[in-house]
Amino acid sequence: MSSPVSDRVSRRIIVADEDRAAVAFIIRTLREDGHAVFHAYDVLSATQLVDVMDRCDLVLSNTKVEGIDGVGLITQLRANHPSLPIVYLANDGRSTPEAESKLPADVPILREPFTAEKIRAAVAGKLDGKAK
Repeated sequence: MSSPVSDRVSRRIIVADEDRAAVAFIIRTLREDGHAVFHAYDVLSATQLVDVMDRCDLVLSNTKVEGIDGVGLITQLRANHPSLPIVYLANDGRSTPEAESKLPADVPILREPFTAEKIRAAVAGKLDGKAK
């Protein structure tokens, strides 16, 4: 019998966030599921990672990434990669309805607290049915 982790497809995921504690938790959660997870603390590393990777399956973008807000980063990423799957991580007190109204319609919002179950559900929601 296979385990739930072995039944999941490994994906290449970038976590763009400047909060090292939150990133460590998200990365640990996704790596437990067998995903290859990369971290970007700032706008330049996030955009460069997406540009140089031969395949990026998903970006998790926080409310603020050093050098830019999350909505701005999403806008930059989508300029060169219009179909890139993205999940917006909304921090309490930092994410505003005004900013969230500027998100593309296909970018779901995952609100704090970021539990392992919520992270897994958001990732699965964006990746289910996507080719390996």
